[in-house]
Amino acid sequence: MTNVYTLKNINNKDNDSFKGVGQRLGGTYEQEFKEKLYSAIKSKAEINDLSEKLVDKYNEREKEFENKASQLNASSTKVRSQLISERKSHSESQRELEVKYTAKIQSLKSEIKTLKRKATLAQKASSADKVQILSLETKIRELEGKLEDIDLERTYHDLDVTGGKPPQISSSEIESLRLELERAKEDHNSKEYTIKCMEKGIEATHEITSWEIDALYSARSNLMEENRSLRDQLELKENNEISPPPPPMNDSSQIISAGGAEMVSSAQSIPLLLAIPIVADSLMSPMLIYSILTLLLIAIIWLVIGKKIWNMWSAKPKESDRYFTYKKYRNRPDIYHLKS
Repeated sequence: MTNVYTLKNINNKDNDSFKGVGQRLGGTYEQEFKEKLYSAIKSKAEINDLSEKLVDKYNEREKEFENKASQLNASSTKVRSQLISERKSHSESQRELEVKYTAKIQSLKSEIKTLKRKATLAQKASSADKVQILSLETKIRELEGKLEDIDLERTYHDLDVTGGKPPQISSSEIESLRLELERAKEDHNSKEYTIKCMEKGIEATHEITSWEIDALYSARSNLMEENRSLRDQLELKENNEISPPPPPMNDSSQIISAGGAEMVSSAQSIPLLLAIPIVADSLMSPMLIYSILTLLLIAIIWLVIGKKIWNMWSAKPKESDRYFTYKKYRNRPDIYHLKS
């Protein structure tokens, strides 16, 4: 049986145990084996160095990703806090404006009620003044008739002076009647002037109140439009500034190789998220209009069908008229005559 030598024996080749006739490893083989062993050890050292470098690089990248994730979380929390504060301030301002405008509207409504009451009172007063004017006109006519009668009597008196007839009415009475007529005319004119002034004042108050109401409604509509624009801006700000969370860090090769692809996909997904609410807002108004129109058509069709069914049901004879009952038999005319 031939001898088998180990690496230890090869390294200790100066010993006497290695020398002999049956040795299998000569000088050339030993040199090649040493070179191969050295290259293997060298490659192993290079592999160890490379693995240490990769581990260090992985640790550095992991730390960078952790820092980026912490920065993103901090920025997202900051943006959320800003949005919450902006929403709170916006809601508070909206409440203040609503309270302010509701108070103004209530005050204007109360003013309108008071003005309506004043208008009704003025109309009543004007109607009473009209009655007084009519009474004054009748009085004026009576006084004018009396004056005409007095003038006639005066003429007759002038004609009958020669006949020795005494005058029936004195000049003082005539003057008093004339003064009374002038006073009645002045009262009539003053009443007409006051009625015209009251009517003009009522028209002016109606115009002022209607103008104030229109201004308030326009301000309210402007405020609602501003609120809508602010809400849209807040939604766009949310969609723009709140980015998605970072991916899980399990494998270094996946992180290094898929980093560019993830950035591209996130950059492509942001405009889609921004486009979704815009498209939804643009589609909501026609959808609402179509739904309202369809509901109206369905309601009209149901009304027509229900009316037709009601007419048919009312045209049909009732159950009590369809069948012959004992009550009908008792209430027949021939039975009534027999009873009587």
